[in-house]
Amino acid sequence: MQLGLITFGSLLPDPITGRTLTQRQRLRDVVRAAAEAEDAGFVWYTVGEHHFGERDVISSPALVLAAIAEHTSTIRLATGTTLVANRDPVLVAEDYALVDLLSDGRLELIAGGSFFPEPYAVFGQSPESKAARKRENTELLIRLWTEERVTWQGEFRPPLAEVTVQPRPLQPKPPLWISGGGGSESVRLAVEHGLPLVVGTTAREPDRFVPVFDEYRTLWQGSGRTEPPGRLGAASHVFVAESSQRARTVWASYINNYLTVKKPGTTHFTVPPDFDAYIGDNGPAICGSPAEVVDKLGRLHELWGHDLHLLAIDVGGIPYAEVQAATELTAAEVLPQVTGLGTKAVTGA
Repeated sequence: MQLGLITFGSLLPDPITGRTLTQRQRLRDVVRAAAEAEDAGFVWYTVGEHHFGERDVISSPALVLAAIAEHTSTIRLATGTTLVANRDPVLVAEDYALVDLLSDGRLELIAGGSFFPEPYAVFGQSPESKAARKRENTELLIRLWTEERVTWQGEFRPPLAEVTVQPRPLQPKPPLWISGGGGSESVRLAVEHGLPLVVGTTAREPDRFVPVFDEYRTLWQGSGRTEPPGRLGAASHVFVAESSQRARTVWASYINNYLTVKKPGTTHFTVPPDFDAYIGDNGPAICGSPAEVVDKLGRLHELWGHDLHLLAIDVGGIPYAEVQAATELTAAEVLPQVTGLGTKAVTGA
């Protein structure tokens, strides 16, 4: 199993010191963390996309990944996710082809849609159209990246006549994944197009996602495809320290800060969740010593059968020094222990 890092560039006051970074400082930390992740041995660095919120400051992962590409050379540069349901797929095809070229073919694009209401309101889109938009825009993106001239007509954007998107991605096969949650539509979309799937597993109990992973494999086997099922990914909020006690002491305030921040029209929790349950055996988060983190990642792999796990460490206003220390410790003592989990051949990494 491979490990990568994922960030949404969350920008919150430190609940201990009250200090808040500037947006520029926060973005600089995101870029330098990618180079450090590469040096440490992580295979992916994943940048999320959010709009109009008070917590997350990255609205265009393509711009951030282009900056990161200049400071790295081997780590896969991923989006987690690109909101294809909300963006024009023609512009997505152009922007991320540029990222692929600037990174020498290291792009991994995870296609999804916003789960917050603001983008739909601001962009004039119906929230109920999310699944249909995601499917239509993803399928058009595939055509734009694989066909030289595209003539197309759909429901949500003007038709195309003999359109050739420039530039072209460096990688001959579109580096495209589908982002899924608890429903079946994304799973079906991934299987129909022979694409890998990343399941958004950060917010609910691990048991609840077993049917999603199982459905992907079942649908793949019944699809008539002769190749093995595509890769499967997951994600967790994670913190690791030298001891369980220190990990819990340091992280409790920051994860609670992250989970309880209010956004217009939505709140993750009105009060902090029970911390022990949240990081427990059937909690969505991972927190503890290296041995505890290895153990939980192993149990999640047994539960889901996935081969890529993305770790979100830099949340809740946690100081960069703590993020660095946790990242280095994870690379030194967790990464070697989980690399052997799973047997699926990994390409492009």
